[in-house]
Parts: sequence; C-alpha cells; structure tokens
Amino acid sequence: MRDILNSITDYMLIIDKDFKVVFANEAALHLCGVSGEDITGKNCHEISHHCPTPCSLPEECPHKEVFSTGRPIVLKHTHYCSDGQSKVFSISASPIADSDGRVIRMIEVLRDITEEEKTAESLRQSLMELERTDSALKKSESFMRNILESIDEGFIIIDPEFRIISANRAYCRQVKCHVENITGKHCFEVSHHLDKPCFWNGEECAPSRTFKTGAPSLAIHTHYDSDGKHLYIETRSYPIKDEAGRVTAVIETLNNITEMRRLEEQLRHAQKMEAIGTLAGGIAHDFNNLLSVIIGYGDLMQRQIKKDGASSEHLKAILDAGNRAAQLTRGLLAFSRKQVMELKPVNVCSIIADFKKMIERILGEDIELRIIPAEEDMMINADPGQIEQVLMNLAANARDAMPHGGVLTIQTGSINMDSRFIKKHSFGEPGRYVLISVSDTGTGIDDATRQRIFEPYFTTKEVGKGTGLGLSIVFGIVKQHKGFLDCLSEPGQGTSFMLYLPIASPAEGKEEKGEPAATSRGTETILLAEDDPTVRTLISQILAGSGYAVIEAVDGEDAVNKFRDNKDHIQLLLLDVIMPKKNGKDAYEDIRGMWQDIKAIFLSGYARDLIQDRGVFEKGPEFIQKPVLPNDLLKKIREVLDR
Repeated sequence: MRDILNSITDYMLIIDKDFKVVFANEAALHLCGVSGEDITGKNCHEISHHCPTPCSLPEECPHKEVFSTGRPIVLKHTHYCSDGQSKVFSISASPIADSDGRVIRMIEVLRDITEEEKTAESLRQSLMELERTDSALKKSESFMRNILESIDEGFIIIDPEFRIISANRAYCRQVKCHVENITGKHCFEVSHHLDKPCFWNGEECAPSRTFKTGAPSLAIHTHYDSDGKHLYIETRSYPIKDEAGRVTAVIETLNNITEMRRLEEQLRHAQKMEAIGTLAGGIAHDFNNLLSVIIGYGDLMQRQIKKDGASSEHLKAILDAGNRAAQLTRGLLAFSRKQVMELKPVNVCSIIADFKKMIERILGEDIELRIIPAEEDMMINADPGQIEQVLMNLAANARDAMPHGGVLTIQTGSINMDSRFIKKHSFGEPGRYVLISVSDTGTGIDDATRQRIFEPYFTTKEVGKGTGLGLSIVFGIVKQHKGFLDCLSEPGQGTSFMLYLPIASPAEGKEEKGEPAATSRGTETILLAEDDPTVRTLISQILAGSGYAVIEAVDGEDAVNKFRDNKDHIQLLLLDVIMPKKNGKDAYEDIRGMWQDIKAIFLSGYARDLIQDRGVFEKGPEFIQKPVLPNDLLKKIREVLDR
C-alpha cells in the first residue's frame, strides 16, 4: 500500500485540526521546496502561502470546511512555490475519522493544473520518499482507501495474471460496474469485454509492457462500459516491485479522453473544410470571370434571336448550364463560409413549392415526390438560391439511393431547441427553428459511412458519378445560415436529412416585396476598370447598348489616370476589386481625393474572405458578386445613379 501511495503524482498533505502538516508526499515536498523534516509540524498556510495566520475566507481554506462539516470539498486554489512562482491547483480535501466517527485529520490532494507533465522519475522518487514516512500510515488500509477514492481518474492494481486486485470509484464509474463485480476479474474482461488479453488482438497494453520491462508505460486504446459503449482511454502503468526488484503488480491509471477525441475529430473535419474552402476561394475569381462572359454574352444573344427557334432552345440550355455552374461555385464558397450571402426574409414553404418542378426533374418519373408543408408560414433569413442548392443536392443523392424507384418526402415544421434537445442530440443553440426533413426510401447508409458523409471529396459512388462535394456544400450552406444538420439512416431503411434553420424574429420576418422595375437605360458616363479583357469588353458592350458612355481602364492605376483626364464627365465608377498595380479600393480612395462624392460600384469574382481585407464590406460603395446577369448589373447601376 505504501507503493500505491508513492505512485500518485498528485500533491498530498495530511493535516491535523491545528492546521499542522502530519505528512506530505514527495510531490508536495518538491512543490514547497522543503524536506520531510522541515515540513512536518509546520502550519499548512505557512508552507503554502508564506502567511503566519490561516486563510480567512472558507473558499480560500478547505481545511476549515472539512473539519467543521466532516464532508469532502473540492475547489481551485492558488499556491506559491519556493521560487516565488504561483500555480493553480485543483484541491480535493477529505476527512479522516477515528473509530468513533470524529474527524481527527484530513487528507488534501492537490492536482497541478498549471502543468500536466508527469514523469516516471517523479513517481519513483515519490515511492522512495514514502518509505521514510510514519510507519503507522502504512498499516492503515482505510487511510489508503481514502487516498485512492479522492483521485478522479480511474485507478486499478493488476497482478501478473492481469486480475484486478483493487479499483477506485472513478474506475467503477468508467466501466459502470460495482467494485464487488470487478475485484478478482481480469482487466481485459472488465474493460474490453474480452475472454483473452487485449494485446493478443494487437492492442497496445501498458500493463503488459510494464510487467515485461519493469518500466512505466503509456497506451491509448478503446474500452467498453457495461452497455457496450466504446470509450477512448489513456492508460498509464507503473510497476510495484519487491525487494529483489521483481514486478509483483502494476498500478494502472485510466483517463477517459473520449470527449477530447471527439473534439479532435471535429477540428480535423473543420480543417478539411477550410482546406477545400481555400481551394474554392482561389479558383472562384477566374471561374466567375469565365462564367460572366458565358452568361453575359448568352443573355445578349437571347434578346436578339427568335424565342421559338431551335437556336433559342440551345442557347437556353447553355445559359442554364452557366447558371448551374455559377450556383456550384457559390455553393463551394458557401460550404467554406466564404460566399457573400444575400440574406432576406423568406417563406421556407414557398421556396420548396416554387422549386418543386426542378426537384421532380432531378428525381425522374420512377420516384414519387411528396411535399408536406407546415400549416403556418415558416419565415427565415436566408439566401433563396442557396436553400434551393441544398434541396437540389439532397434530391440528387436521394435519386441515386433509389435506383429502382421509391418515395422522397420533404416535410417542414418547427421545433424549439431547449437544453434537453441539445443534450440528447449533442448539437444546437437554444431557440426556435424551422425543421426541413428530406427523407428517402433508398438503400440507407451504414454508421461508418454516415460519420464521413459531410467530408469534402468523400464519396461512395463510382468514379465519374460523384464529386464528393454535394453534402459538403449542403453542410456549409446550412452552417452559413447559422443552422444545424443531422442525418438519420440505417442500411436498407432509407435516409433522412434534418435541416434546422433559425426562425426569423417578428421584426425580421416580413418578406420583402419586389418593387416595380425601373428603366435600366441611361446617358451617363461610366469609368469601367477591369483587368480581364473579355469581361471588360462584355460589360462595356452591355453598358453601351443601354445608352451609357464608357471609359475603359485596364487596372487600378489606369483608372485613376483616366478619371483625372475625364473627371468632369464621369458620373459613376465600376471597379473590379483586385487588379494589377492598384486594387479597386485604393483606386476608389485616390479618385475620392479628386471628387469626394463620386458614386461607385465594386465587382469581384473572388471569395468574400479574399476581398474582406480590402475594406469592401465597410460602409461605402455597393458590391456585386460575379457572375452577374446584364439586367441585374444595369438595374444596380441605375439604382446607384438615381440616389
């Protein structure tokens, strides 16, 4: 039992009712910078705080509380080391009673939460130091049990046959078993539910290595509680040796790191999302410039040809493909939370109803679509195009999961996320949410796959039939709308995706009404600065075709020079944000030095985070995300000029 006490790296003091130190382990002696002879008999407040009198407040002194109430107490406290440095400790103080139940002493266990590093050397020093302590303490089994039970980590002692000799309450809580059902059983039977040692199956086993080498060991592996639920456990083992140096037993401490592992997995997932988001942001500019040309010229051509001819149908297909490509780019940026979202109050049921025909085209004739709307209007602040992107991706996945037909059900309702919901589902923030469930009767998903479905580029489809980005985009869009996403599925039982989106407050929930479109033509002069020649030519033609005079600039520096030469004629600046020599924001500021009230609009195909540093989203000019339809561009220009 003396070896057990010495194996503990926490700081331990035994204090009598006069606040004098009866015993201190080696860890405590090292902390205070004194020897056993120097500390025994001294007041604890003198050692810990260099103070001649006891601490005055109960929260500063656990000793008074324990002696007065006879109950254990746990608190955080600051002590001062011999070198003057302060350290924060978690202190567990427990009473020690005589045979009549009177509290005569207390044991105080201090865990240094300033530095967690433990070494085997400090453990061995603690073992040797304890041999020089009061021999009466060695015989007190109840005293030792008090020490073990004050430790909040699982603690067991194992014999060479891997049978558990002793276990503390923390270990019993971990495995959800009573101590009487543990003692005498093999550790692999209790912790792993196995009938043979875990290292026979290739698992790392810290006690096994300690029995073989006589040295402390560390391992991290999986344990199972009585319900079969797996737990990730960090195990450390330390040898107990006889006088001949032979290992007669092993002390094993077990720390449940399941929650830490879960957080690490979340961090890795977030890093993957950030990586693909960075990639998407990098390609967005060039891709959006190309789409601007495709969609822009296509729109111009559509106005000039007959609507009932074959060419009109072909052109419409081109524009539809271009718009889907633009939507895909916005979706990529949305899942990485880099997209400029156009949030406004919208009715979820209306979005689903308006998008019904598109969903039916995605599903095909052999899949039945059932839409079950809520009985009341469900208003949220959202970008309707992004919500449609979510529905489109989920419908496409459902179609692939039902190759022989089936039923896709989209249902809307509301739910109040409270503490019970959040605790049960392990996600959420308190408040009222719209719940959109998208359920299919398809093949379903196994648990291992379900854990990874939102990872970028993860797909179970054949090569050429999936990018692995669809559900990542869905995840990002939902997160950018401050919502939550869950998936329920079992093999052969279909799949349900549950989307939780915050309900708009009454002040926010008034759906915007469209105003009558004003004329988009004008006669003003516009300075256009765009470094991509194809995009610059397109925009110039759109503007000229609507009556505007256009002065073109190839970069920010050229824009400043062109404005200086024509400042009496220019009414509006149309500036790309990121250009060679001088970016759009800097060019705008230089031009404002010549005309303070000049009107301006910024354009960019870059992701939001890449242009955030340019100050574009601060109060100032309007911003338009590429690609933009000619009509939308002309309306925005007219709107700014007419202010």
